[in-house]
Amino acid sequence: MLQTFTLVNYVLLCGVVSAFGVLFNLINVIIFVKLGFSDTINISLLSLALADLGVVLALVGYSVTYNPLFVGAVSAVEVSDSVSYIAFGWPYACFSRIAGCMTAVITVERFLCVSLPLKVKSIVTAGRITTVAIGVSAFMFASIVPAFVGSRLGETFNPRLNRTSIGLIFSENVYDLENASLTINVAVQLGVFVVVVVFTVGLIQTFLRNAEWRSAASTSSKNTAATRRDKKLVKMVIVISVVFIVFSVPGVVATFLMMLVKEYNIAGRYRNFYIATFSVLFPIGAINSTVNIFIFLDLSSKYRRVFVSILKRYPKTWNQDSLLLTKQTEIRR
Repeated sequence: MLQTFTLVNYVLLCGVVSAFGVLFNLINVIIFVKLGFSDTINISLLSLALADLGVVLALVGYSVTYNPLFVGAVSAVEVSDSVSYIAFGWPYACFSRIAGCMTAVITVERFLCVSLPLKVKSIVTAGRITTVAIGVSAFMFASIVPAFVGSRLGETFNPRLNRTSIGLIFSENVYDLENASLTINVAVQLGVFVVVVVFTVGLIQTFLRNAEWRSAASTSSKNTAATRRDKKLVKMVIVISVVFIVFSVPGVVATFLMMLVKEYNIAGRYRNFYIATFSVLFPIGAINSTVNIFIFLDLSSKYRRVFVSILKRYPKTWNQDSLLLTKQTEIRR
């Protein structure tokens, strides 16, 4: 049953979704760079895209290390449990927390834009958003250092292979070190949830209040269109908030379980249940880090315009290259 879980979830689902996630987030990064950083929201969205890119790259690594063909090719190394855990597991957690923090930053920034439109430019600046993004990333990378100190790769006896191979070696205080990293991760997750929920509710209330004020102040077609746009933005915020919470809550529960149950880890008594659980959670995380491109395409006209311009540009380039190659071939003949 465990082999079926890992093959279907890690190798197939995680591999396919994460591969698309790498492509989509690379597109997001390119487009936000092209849009420039005169608007501070583009800095936050670029940081979110980079964090999501880190998430899906770690999951691609998981899908490779659990592939039976790859495992058989490097039988001297315990890649499925050991390499994947140390090389991709904690980095995945780190990038997931960074993505969550940047989602909270985006929510707060939009709330300030709506509630304090005359003061927001002095409060939210490009320098401050950049500092927050770098600070969050540095803090989260530092938070997983104890976990790396508590475990490392080295020669160890593998009872399943009945021989010595490269696997995980744990220090005597590994539980305390990993628990420190887990505590920070759980605290960040809970903090992000609270911030996103609170400021999303505040943003929705502000939008509804502004929409009622516009309707009472004027019934012109221009203001009616603005009200429709506000309602559309409210729906967008609700969708983003619900998607983030629904896809992230299972991971929070699993992380709490790791803290509460000492044997629920990669080397504990409940190892099989641990692997099976995360084989389900990782495809969920992959979807969460992949779907943003569709939200941007549907709800951001600037993003959609740059995206369409890129699509129009490359076919012309391909046609010109093909025509040049054809002419060169005719000249040679």
